[in-house]
Amino acid sequence: MKARLKFTKMGPMKFIGHLDLQRLFQRCIRRSHLPIEYSKGFNPHQYLYFALPLPLGATSEGEYLDMTLTDELEPEEIKNSLNAYLPEGINIQEVYILSDEMAVGMAAVDAAEYKIFIDKKTVPLHFMDAVNNFFNQSEILAEKQGKKGIKEVNIKEMIHEYTLDENDEQWIITLLLATGSKTNLKPETVIQQIYRDNNLEYKDCRVHIHRINIYSRKNDLFLPLSDIS
Repeated sequence: MKARLKFTKMGPMKFIGHLDLQRLFQRCIRRSHLPIEYSKGFNPHQYLYFALPLPLGATSEGEYLDMTLTDELEPEEIKNSLNAYLPEGINIQEVYILSDEMAVGMAAVDAAEYKIFIDKKTVPLHFMDAVNNFFNQSEILAEKQGKKGIKEVNIKEMIHEYTLDENDEQWIITLLLATGSKTNLKPETVIQQIYRDNNLEYKDCRVHIHRINIYSRKNDLFLPLSDIS
């Protein structure tokens, strides 16, 4: 059977990189004695498929992991078995059963939603006007890391939605970005270009990235991966 896990990555766990997160789940699966399916050959590995790596230092309330099990289990049993071993900050919220034909991991991903929190004290008073002008350009050129190095690309069509908000201490930018196996726009690419266009020095410690959810596109609608399980 295939199962899709929705989990959080909060608190100190935001400093755990993607490879370490993979190893963490592998260890917890072994300790929980879940009947995970392994590949064949001299170096067997667990059939685990993460939807989308999270930027180091970012938090999330909507991460996904797909796995293949050799036995049929109830979703609640899978959830409780893993939560008993996972550290604080990593919490399985829900488990969904997938049909055999459904895409798993990054192959199921078309977009991701983020909230970007920026300390008001670290940017000029006119910053949000500049941000609004940035998104309203007919063409948005940004430096993007590719296989052959850094190149300038038009990311306008990769930004599906944006909203601007604020509280007493922070500017808040919400972004729905094209991402996944077909095209992949990272939120830090967008924010760094905003800073670059405004001659500001970008520092991770002044900006916090939080992922809201990950989506598949079905008939021009973006549906959370939990809704297509």
